[in-house]
Amino acid sequence: MEPSEIKKVFTSNIKKYRMLNGMTQMELSIAADLSVGFLCDLESGKKWGTLETMAKLAKALRVKPYQLLLPEEENNASVQLHEDLSELSQSLKTAVDTQIGSLLQKYAE
Repeated sequence: MEPSEIKKVFTSNIKKYRMLNGMTQMELSIAADLSVGFLCDLESGKKWGTLETMAKLAKALRVKPYQLLLPEEENNASVQLHEDLSELSQSLKTAVDTQIGSLLQKYAE
């Protein structure tokens, strides 16, 4: 893979994972401790980050750093897993909240 292709994959993955996490550029820039302008430049391919930048972005996006460099076809399984885990997490949170509410109501009586 040529360097320009790697950069294109990287920039595309930043935006994809940001959107999957329901984050704005502002939210991601805060979570990754990067300026919004720099993040915009990364996503548009105008700038290229360091390994430290990649590590910050991966942590903020809750992915492994290498996933930011995987082409779409190699990354689909990871994305599906991420979506499934997010859905499961939400379902578990709802179930726990319901159970806690029931217990609180039971012991309040």
